[in-house]
Amino acid sequence: MKKAYYFDLDNTLFFNDEGRILPNTLKLLYELKKQPDTILGLATGRSLEKLTIIKDIIPFFDHMVLINGAMLYINGTLVHDTPISIKDIEYVFTILKDTNINIGMVSEKDDAILYPDARVDHAMQTLRGIHPIVDPQFYLNQRIYQLWMFADSDDDIQAVAHKLTQFNCFPWHVGGADFIYPHVHKASGIKYLRHLDPYDQLITVGDGLNDVSMIKLADIGIAMDNSRFDALKKEATFIAPHIKYDLLYEFFIKHQLILT
Repeated sequence: MKKAYYFDLDNTLFFNDEGRILPNTLKLLYELKKQPDTILGLATGRSLEKLTIIKDIIPFFDHMVLINGAMLYINGTLVHDTPISIKDIEYVFTILKDTNINIGMVSEKDDAILYPDARVDHAMQTLRGIHPIVDPQFYLNQRIYQLWMFADSDDDIQAVAHKLTQFNCFPWHVGGADFIYPHVHKASGIKYLRHLDPYDQLITVGDGLNDVSMIKLADIGIAMDNSRFDALKKEATFIAPHIKYDLLYEFFIKHQLILT
């Protein structure tokens, strides 16, 4: 039986608090990579350029679903992408014109924000390796794949989300959220790649609200205990230990998800 294992990155594989993949989690990836009839997949909100934090193991991943499904790769080659239209971006600018919400624009290689913002600086410290430039016209010269927003509270973000019905909203930081087209998500990206490179069983692991779609899609969906989203844990087959304990390898052995 051919299996595919898809992992989220931030606070699933990569422990943001320490800025590294912990030793036993890295051991799990090495062991999975050695298994026969196995596809190793990465599904993250980051773009390829923002994977420098794991540059040594990028070649491990046969499939990559990046920017929450907006850019799809097989063996390092881009096979599909879904940019956001200029019309939709400018509509967002109009809706948020008289608010204190800052807008981030995500391209293949860079992020840009409308104005300098301490809220953004604070959040990006936890993600490491992301340093958005300030350029309100960034979208006119780059293909934009995702928008993100920062406000003073989650309530402010949700109020905006209700107005922007052409997007799905994925909160990931207090007062911060990603906005992307509803038909673009991790599950849609995984389905597209599975059509090109088939397998029999899908196992997915994640911690964020943007991981719900792939957890639901999977034959075995695993939520990290450090997730703050009950909606994710509700859909999961299993709950894996908090990332700080570095027990994902032992968890996979316990549940017979890896050959030993």
